[in-house]
Amino acid sequence: MKVRILLAIFLSNTFLMLSAQEGKFGFIDFNGALRRMPDYIAAEANLHNIQSEYQDELDRSKREFERQYIEFMMEQDHLSASIVAKRQKELQLLMDNNAQFKDNVQMELESKRDEMLLPLKKKLMTAVSEVCVEQNLDYVVDTGKGTYLYINQEKGVDISEMVYERLGIERKVEKVVEGGQPVLSTEDKDNKEE
Repeated sequence: MKVRILLAIFLSNTFLMLSAQEGKFGFIDFNGALRRMPDYIAAEANLHNIQSEYQDELDRSKREFERQYIEFMMEQDHLSASIVAKRQKELQLLMDNNAQFKDNVQMELESKRDEMLLPLKKKLMTAVSEVCVEQNLDYVVDTGKGTYLYINQEKGVDISEMVYERLGIERKVEKVVEGGQPVLSTEDKDNKEE
C-alpha cells in the first residue's frame, strides 16, 4: 500500500515538473515556404510540361477509341456475330488499356513531383534546422497543416522570415486591394525603412 502511495506521489511530482518546463518553439507554414522558393516554380513548370505530354497522349488514345467505336457502331449491323464479338472485345481491351495508362500516368506524375520536390524540402528543412539552432528553439510547429487551433505568438517565434532570408527568398507583403482580395508583392527596401 505504501509503495503505491509513494509511486503515485512520485509520478504526480514528475508530471508537475515536466508540465512546468516551457519549451521555446517556432512556427512556420512549411508548404507555404516551399511554394515561395524560386526552384519550386521551376519544378512545377517542369512537372506541368510532363503532365501536358501525358495529357496529349491520353487525348490521342481517347480520340482513337472514339474513332474505332464510331466505326464499329456504323458497321455492326453488316457484320457477323463473331466479328461483332471480336470487335467488342478489342474495344473493351482498348478501353481497359487506356484506363490503366491513365492510372499509371497519375502514379508516375506523383512520383516525379515527389522526386523533384525532395531536394527543395531537404534544403528548406536544413534552413529551418539552422534557424532553430540559432534561436535555441526546442521544436517547430507547421502551421500549414491546420492542426493547431491556437498558437501563442508571444511564447513562440515565427521563423518564416528568418528561413526566407536564409534561403534568399524575397520578403512578400500582403496588400489588400479593392474587393478585399489579398495580393502578395515584393517589399521595397526603401519602403521598409520609412
